[in-house]
Amino acid sequence: MTDEISADIRVLTGMLENGESQEIMEYCGRRLGEGSTNPYVFLAMGMVSYYSDDPGLAIQLMERGLALNPDCRELVDGLAGVCTRIGRLTDGLYYGKLAVCLKPRPDAAALLPNRMASYMDGIRNVSISHHSTNAEAAFQLGLFDEALVQAEKHLRIHADDVDCMMVAARTLLALRRPSAAASMLRAALHHKPAEPWLHALLGEALMGEVRHGAALVHQKLAWELAGDDDKLRGYLAGTLAMQSDAGLPGANVLADAYIAEREAPPRRVKANVESRPVPQFGVMWDQIYDSPLAHCVAPAIRQMPNTVLYTLNPRHDHMTETMRSSVMRPRPSINIDDATLGRIVGGDQATCLINLCAPSEHARFPVFKGEKVPVVVHWVTFPMCDRIPGADLVLSDGETMEIDRRSYGADKVVEVRSLLAFEYPQSLGTEDEILDLPRNTRGFAMFGVHGEPSRFNEASVALWSRVLWAVPGSHLLIGGYDTWEDELTEWALAAFAEYGVAGRVHFQQPVDLTAGSPGRAFCHMVDVVLDTLPVAGVVETATDLWMGVPVVSLRSDCRAGRVGASILRAAGRPEWIGDNEAQYVEIAARLAGDPKLGDIRAGLRAQVEVSMLADPGSLGKEIALKLEAILARRQRAS
Repeated sequence: MTDEISADIRVLTGMLENGESQEIMEYCGRRLGEGSTNPYVFLAMGMVSYYSDDPGLAIQLMERGLALNPDCRELVDGLAGVCTRIGRLTDGLYYGKLAVCLKPRPDAAALLPNRMASYMDGIRNVSISHHSTNAEAAFQLGLFDEALVQAEKHLRIHADDVDCMMVAARTLLALRRPSAAASMLRAALHHKPAEPWLHALLGEALMGEVRHGAALVHQKLAWELAGDDDKLRGYLAGTLAMQSDAGLPGANVLADAYIAEREAPPRRVKANVESRPVPQFGVMWDQIYDSPLAHCVAPAIRQMPNTVLYTLNPRHDHMTETMRSSVMRPRPSINIDDATLGRIVGGDQATCLINLCAPSEHARFPVFKGEKVPVVVHWVTFPMCDRIPGADLVLSDGETMEIDRRSYGADKVVEVRSLLAFEYPQSLGTEDEILDLPRNTRGFAMFGVHGEPSRFNEASVALWSRVLWAVPGSHLLIGGYDTWEDELTEWALAAFAEYGVAGRVHFQQPVDLTAGSPGRAFCHMVDVVLDTLPVAGVVETATDLWMGVPVVSLRSDCRAGRVGASILRAAGRPEWIGDNEAQYVEIAARLAGDPKLGDIRAGLRAQVEVSMLADPGSLGKEIALKLEAILARRQRAS
């Protein structure tokens, strides 16, 4: 064994002299794979990791080596130096004291840099980990992969840092890895079991694991622990809209309590807006960064004169600039409380405020008081509970009218021809081509479901299984993405197995980047898309129709479940909307077997492009004119 250690030390010393860090890691990995227990292998890997800006991994590696040989002086010196330099002074002092009791090995001295072998030099160079700050910054910029790398590096140094755990969990949720996020949040709850944000985020992660009942438990706990945290309560009110049918009654109780609390007189913001001959519109939005709804909102608000955009999310990208260029004046309003934001809106003399906030910790719902206050309008969110606090008016179309009247009262409903309209691409790439009908090449009908797990539940699986049984030999592709957590695939296959169709259910595989995005590839693979329930798809549905794929939607009993029907109505295809589950199954089966489905697919884009769904400019003008008329009447009445 001693000869093996000496041989390893000679090889590693030579590599260090030549600066071959990658070769060192490969050599050490190979030796460990061969069963080596040489502590100096771990020392070499630890030093390479430290100088590669991953001190946490360096500590983990060297502690593993020390467990194999507690008498290795060089490992103890390395741990003392690294721990001290990154601010873990108690650990550094422990290893520094331990080192003086151990005997060094002369031929291994080169494996530890001279400065690292000096504990006193470490004391003179004490620093802190910047990985946590870097993770937060990367997350806010939307650089999720980098944010996760930085958070993991920090947590290898400070494994009990709950704030960094939350950044990592949010990042995992953004990367569509809810099971990994849930594991991170459970670990954080061991350190802070009464932290409401941990329960709220865990609720969202559990929704992504299709565990709506368990999610509601944590959402209720977050609500009870929230105290005066308006940011948290707004976030919860939005995520509750994703609950399954079984959880909606409990979710609605919390949402109603939130709205009543926000609209209570003591919580209202005083505002005084001067009468203006021309209305000034305000648009409050928390999801500008890369928002799929921006292609609907931006072209519509270009038609509204005198518009101020209140941006609530700190991220910046090309979509943010698109929105900024669509308004008269952008006003960053990040990290401002409701009361201050309300006073800013009043100071801007915004006579009408369109609140587009959705589930997000950045959402704001100021409720005004005074003789002359802005008229707050609820248009569309992504998704949101059926009613938002402080809204005086709600924009509705033929699909959402019934629910909006029930939620707001008939006198607060403003009807428009279409709730949504999208700006579609003007130039087409290869991935945008409408290909031949997939069933013609496969020999069987392929249904598709967009793989947003928070929109899955037992009821939707039962309904989709009925569709598969109604069309013998048909299959179902869960797609739109090409990476899936094992937990989701296991749940889905087990759920479909109860109906005897697990063998006909597939998940979309990774696509060649030259073939375009997973979403576009998904459209090429399916004959008919089945909408999710009780929360319907939004941008996915609009894109599927433009790509020539029929979509079947079910009218749910909540606003978020009617948007799919609204899009189909605007596209001129109301016959693809089911009033009940039997109709949903019948429509899907009829489309899958329709001998003219190929013609429908070939002509659907042209139909969409001349429909209301592809005319956001007209929608924006209609909204502006109707709101201007209402404001004018109110001004005359006052």
